[in-house]
Amino acid sequence: MPPRKRSTPANPWHVVPEIKRTEEALTQTEKRLAALPSASSPERARKAVAEAAVAALRSDGTPIPADIGQRAADAYTAALVPASEREALTSAVASLKRHVVYLRTVHTEPVLAGLAEQLGAITVEVRDIVATHGRLTDGETAIDAGPEAVEAFTRLRVLVKDVDALRATQRDVLRDVVDSGVLNAIYTAGHDQFTDAARSPLPADVKRVIAGTRRRNVAFLIWATESGRHWLPASVDELAAEAGGAVDIGSADDGTARSSFNN
Repeated sequence: MPPRKRSTPANPWHVVPEIKRTEEALTQTEKRLAALPSASSPERARKAVAEAAVAALRSDGTPIPADIGQRAADAYTAALVPASEREALTSAVASLKRHVVYLRTVHTEPVLAGLAEQLGAITVEVRDIVATHGRLTDGETAIDAGPEAVEAFTRLRVLVKDVDALRATQRDVLRDVVDSGVLNAIYTAGHDQFTDAARSPLPADVKRVIAGTRRRNVAFLIWATESGRHWLPASVDELAAEAGGAVDIGSADDGTARSSFNN
């Protein structure tokens, strides 16, 4: 079965042209600033001329040059050029960094919406595979079902990795715009991955995936898809609304919820 094309940009924010343009300008400016050679400050350069003249006078009686003032002024002016360039570039870097933060706050929704769309495409593909080949939750089941099922199972394993990448990107995006304490509570409860996590507790093995103590696998992906609750909120507002009904966020799993992956 031909895989559906799907790609998550190296930088998810770059789906927003203004952010991409600003971050590229920031990178270029930072490189230019880093490449500047070290140089004396204008004031230091001016003083160095006077100090050298005084040192010569003290060591061998060389008179202070008649044009010492002009020499000092020339040294100051020459040093002013690289110093001014450094000041301008430093100011530009600081300004662009602040602007990136602002733009990310303003444009979070299209970035998350793009990730949500990708998860939606994965969900459709998983459903199609299950409809055609059944619940291929492990390699042995796939082998027993024949070559086409093995190919489908291989594709499902790729989709698991796609989901891993999407979730990592989702967290990268949210980390830039949501308070870390709030995010930790949301992540603990699983609101960023499943709907109704507060009203309808998730099975224990699903919670272990959410907690990071168990890796996603094909069985998890199939269960998540069939549950109808696997989601990626398309905006911070959607995530906040979903998490708003949470009760006792972060309470320990009491082990009473039934296991789900392979049932």
